[in-house]
Amino acid sequence: GQMNLKSPQDIQVYVVNTNFTLRWNYTGDDTNVTFSAEYRWFEDFDTDEAEWQELSGCQNVTGMECDFSSAITKYYNTHHVRIRAERREEVSPWSSVFEMLPYDIAQIGPPGIELQSRNGAIKIKVSPPEANQVRKMVIDHLSFKYNLVIWKNSSSAEFRSQSIYPTAIIDDLAPDTTYCLKVQATLPFDSKEGLFSPIRCVKTTRKAVKNLYCATNVSVLALNMDFHLHWNNQYKHHVSYNVQYLIGYLKKLHDDYSTKWLNVPGCENITNTHCNFTSIITTTGFYYLRVEAISGYNESCLSNEVKVEPLITNEIGPPGVKVDISDVLLHIQISPPGGAESDIMRDSYDLSYRILYWKNSSNNEEEVKVKEIKQTIGTVSDLTPSTWYCVKVQAFTVVYNKSSRYSKEECIKTPEG
Repeated sequence: GQMNLKSPQDIQVYVVNTNFTLRWNYTGDDTNVTFSAEYRWFEDFDTDEAEWQELSGCQNVTGMECDFSSAITKYYNTHHVRIRAERREEVSPWSSVFEMLPYDIAQIGPPGIELQSRNGAIKIKVSPPEANQVRKMVIDHLSFKYNLVIWKNSSSAEFRSQSIYPTAIIDDLAPDTTYCLKVQATLPFDSKEGLFSPIRCVKTTRKAVKNLYCATNVSVLALNMDFHLHWNNQYKHHVSYNVQYLIGYLKKLHDDYSTKWLNVPGCENITNTHCNFTSIITTTGFYYLRVEAISGYNESCLSNEVKVEPLITNEIGPPGVKVDISDVLLHIQISPPGGAESDIMRDSYDLSYRILYWKNSSNNEEEVKVKEIKQTIGTVSDLTPSTWYCVKVQAFTVVYNKSSRYSKEECIKTPEG
């Protein structure tokens, strides 16, 4: 064919999830002109020239774009695309080559959202961007995180954004008010932010009045990996409680976790307002706890949830300390917080110890000296004879940025010189 036809220009490929669109411009005379594209892809680290082949979906196209989603299946391989103009027997030279690695240029599509308005709150259920697709750009949909943007449907609205789990309940909203919201999926590991879902608006209802027998001010006290839940009750008569926990990981899944709550052993049908839930804790997971209150009339009410990340929630107690003197050395023996049997504390926190020691004389100007050690035995030399020395010790962990209170002082007198 004669080379009078111009080549297409400005080739671009747009990818959303696994939908591939090729677009281009054409500045020549486009009377009766059609366009056809070719592609080739390379095996990993293979630099041999691959064969060009017809790009299905992009043959004899009359417009300036075509959909070639069905042709691409290797999302992590380099592809080349080129296109030319055709008029009957005439063909233009091939355009410049567009090189792409599909996964790198793919945008994350919008997630699906379902909304429910109830009891003054909005319940959101998010489904991942490619939920019903056979072919997926992101195989592991647990790697998605979701951002919510929500605002009141008014002219002076302030936008509020927060990260949410796939099933989320947004409370702290005004009653009888229309809120609008949108959600996007992100892949933090790849620094990818997805397209937002279409905006949806929903009106909140009025909150039901909290019954007097509900548990309030639910809080966790944890010391040396001993975990206790405490709560208040306004109404003392004929109320019993079930303490329930949820393994935190379940909130990351896209399935409804509402049936997955379990009772804490020993805290079922109790009347007191505290519960030891140490038995369910491991150091690897995180947990949510809540209290179900049951009135004398068999009505039930759930408290707010509290999140427990064991090694972060837990506080470290002071270590035990013994001192003795031999030769001219002061020996300090430390027992780890939680007692010698508490390996879980030592192993999880990688504890260190800060020793403060000083001469205890009537002269208050004596300086306090500090020594930091990893072991549980420390020594101090250069002692003055016939002098009282006092010691106190604190345990600390750099990794978790936590420290205990100091132990109580232990004092001992050095022998005469």
